[in-house]
Amino acid sequence: MRVRSDGLVGAVAALAVVGLLITVPVPFLHNTDGGTRAVAVVVAVALVGLISRIFLVGLRLEPTTTTVRDVLSTYRLERAEVLGLAVERVAGDRYQRVIVVCADGRTIPASWTVAGAADGNWVARFTHLAYGFGETQQQVAAMLAEHNRLAADGPVPLATRDPGLTPQTVPPVADGAPRRWLGWETGFVVAAMAVPGVIAAITILAQHIGGASDLDEFDLPLKHHPGVSLILLMLGYLTTALVVPIALLQLARSGQPPSALGLERRGLGRDATSALGLLAGSYALLLPIGLLLSLAGSGKFDNTASNTHVPAYYLIYGVLVSATTAINEEVIVNGYLLTRLSQMGWARWPAFWLSFGVRESYHLYYGIGIIATFPLGYLVTRSFQKRGRLGRAIFTHFAFDLISFSIAVLTS
Repeated sequence: MRVRSDGLVGAVAALAVVGLLITVPVPFLHNTDGGTRAVAVVVAVALVGLISRIFLVGLRLEPTTTTVRDVLSTYRLERAEVLGLAVERVAGDRYQRVIVVCADGRTIPASWTVAGAADGNWVARFTHLAYGFGETQQQVAAMLAEHNRLAADGPVPLATRDPGLTPQTVPPVADGAPRRWLGWETGFVVAAMAVPGVIAAITILAQHIGGASDLDEFDLPLKHHPGVSLILLMLGYLTTALVVPIALLQLARSGQPPSALGLERRGLGRDATSALGLLAGSYALLLPIGLLLSLAGSGKFDNTASNTHVPAYYLIYGVLVSATTAINEEVIVNGYLLTRLSQMGWARWPAFWLSFGVRESYHLYYGIGIIATFPLGYLVTRSFQKRGRLGRAIFTHFAFDLISFSIAVLTS
């Protein structure tokens, strides 16, 4: 049987439908350029996928499997993997939802089973469902207590929220010299990735404001030789990835190997699936921002692309740039920086805002249009903080950039 909060499902689906009805006709009725129309089509496709996915969400309990499906991911667990169910409070304890407690200590929230904190009928219903797990349900409280997550015992135990990436959930750094130098290491590694981009972004924006140029994603080194330019551009961009292995090696030395960041083969397929949900969510959040920017119109502080025409085979360059950018940014500003800040005792939200600020700093060349990068940055950063799976952020970022780059190539 499948259980979910139908009111929540219906409300979110209705909002997505309204967004779809607004997105599709506006660019075509206003006779906008091909790039804007292409973006509108991509957003529309993302919203259709989001609407389709919404109607599949929920918690499905079957004799041999337990499936937790939300917009971003699907967890299909065999019976031997699951102990039973618990409840956790959300939204300042005003609401509650079910979590599935696994035999290995994992807890998977069924986000679409939300109900009011005082809803007794909801509690009674899930208490009945919990009895279906038999003897293993009795082990749920002990498992939660072992991981410092037990708030109250009962037929359906009450769990505290999963802390995600915090100073309490990362290996501490030894006192002495290693800890004293950790802040310097973090600053220089992040600066090695971000500072060149920030300087370049400020230069591009200053040139635009001064009337010297607009943003050109295909500024060819040899104007009349696109094939040779392609090779030179690819080689030049690959050098930006040199800091990534340095950051990963530094983390590994202090007890955080790539597997601790979710960079492992196990769960990679689920990360890719989750990325589709994050991608759809990014475009859904981008919709109102895009409408505001289009209503405001272009101005001196809004730097839009005016690209050199390039052949279609420049899609190869798009794949390389998208992959390199996704790996660079997510490994450094998510995997490395957030982990290091947690090891140095930073709380979740201060660490988030510093990471987010670094991410946005090298997008200054967009001018006011920088706000269009906020949805993706917010979602991938919060995803890593909550799930600890860097693959989700990398896949999402890669897909987002590749779509944008492909549109730029084909409409240049």
